[in-house]
Amino acid sequence: MTGYEHWDGNVNEAVMEEWVAETTPFDRVREVLLTTTSFQYASAITERAHVSEPSARKHLKTLADSSLAEIDDTGQGTRYKRSRETVAMSRIQELHSELTKKELIEGIRDMKEKISTYQEKYGATDPDDLALELEADDGEGWAAISRWRGLEENLKVAQAALSLYDFDPDSERGNDASQFNSSRGAFAGGSGDLSA
Repeated sequence: MTGYEHWDGNVNEAVMEEWVAETTPFDRVREVLLTTTSFQYASAITERAHVSEPSARKHLKTLADSSLAEIDDTGQGTRYKRSRETVAMSRIQELHSELTKKELIEGIRDMKEKISTYQEKYGATDPDDLALELEADDGEGWAAISRWRGLEENLKVAQAALSLYDFDPDSERGNDASQFNSSRGAFAGGSGDLSA
């Protein structure tokens, strides 16, 4: 005898049973939704979340109402996936927690320089302008468009993460609805100076 008995169970099943026992149906539907990157019917989410279909539909509606889920009405039913805003906010929070204000500023400056290099090299103001000019077989140009778009997306996320350093939702300025305007959005009135 070796001091322990051989276990013939399935590890995946044991982990799943523990997950079901330790979470609520809403928690499981939410977790599954947050990993769902393409539209799926409630029945598929039901299976992955180990809940009943009526329960999944109820929780998915709640998640859609709170903007965590995007919906697509196909005429044969509603499909769901995680919202782009949820992914963006997650990336913004992650950057804000992992990088200092100085590191974010340096990263933003670096991305702006790279974008400026693309603009000068190709004589275009943005990737879409370049796409209109390129020939179909210009592999280098299309690769540049992809990198340029990635830089612009990352720049927006980094700028939002940086703005969190100065954002105080409990201050009078943060609660003043007049701080919002159409040209600068939710961060109007905040520090726009990246040189600090």
